[in-house]
Amino acid sequence: MMALPVSAATPLTGKVIALDAGHGNEETGAVGICNGVEVVEADVNLAVRAELKTLIEAGEGAVHEVAQLSSRQDRVADAEGVGSDVLISIHHNGSSNTSADYTQSFVTQRNDKIFAGYIHPKLVDALQLPNKGIKNDGYGMTVYGSLPGVLTESYFITNTDAACDFLDYQNGATNTRVQKEAQAMYDGLVAYFSANTGSGGGGNGKGRNK
Repeated sequence: MMALPVSAATPLTGKVIALDAGHGNEETGAVGICNGVEVVEADVNLAVRAELKTLIEAGEGAVHEVAQLSSRQDRVADAEGVGSDVLISIHHNGSSNTSADYTQSFVTQRNDKIFAGYIHPKLVDALQLPNKGIKNDGYGMTVYGSLPGVLTESYFITNTDAACDFLDYQNGATNTRVQKEAQAMYDGLVAYFSANTGSGGGGNGKGRNK
């Protein structure tokens, strides 16, 4: 009897990626407008998470959807409680200037910056927006716990083109910002785990400097 082929492992095999859709739980985040229709950041964050989850699971990784708790610290605890390897907190920026648009990411600790170094450049390449870099800042979810994480602000949902692009996505369009963003994050995850094959269960957080 012929043996069934064994599927080759991927860089994501056995990894648990925590995905936080920023805001939610009655918190809208930034709100954009396209032709009089409101586009709520929290909805965009969820859409990106759903697209990214599909890609990760197809790549044999596991996804933990972080509960949309009111406390950022509690969200991190939720991610760490299931033994996640890394955390991506998905956000989109906002401004009263509807033409403002750029890509920026936020980290707090050294291992956050290492992780973000794989995710952020992929977002910049995919979205082709001005690159405001990886900013070290003491707020957001990366402040808490020991899990390597990044808070992404891939673009401004208050930008008119971005808001309209999201409505196109909801109407079934392809190659939209949501899909480009999710693919970029996936590519960054593959690159990160390819280079950090020994990481697991948040192990990269050991020795994290406060």
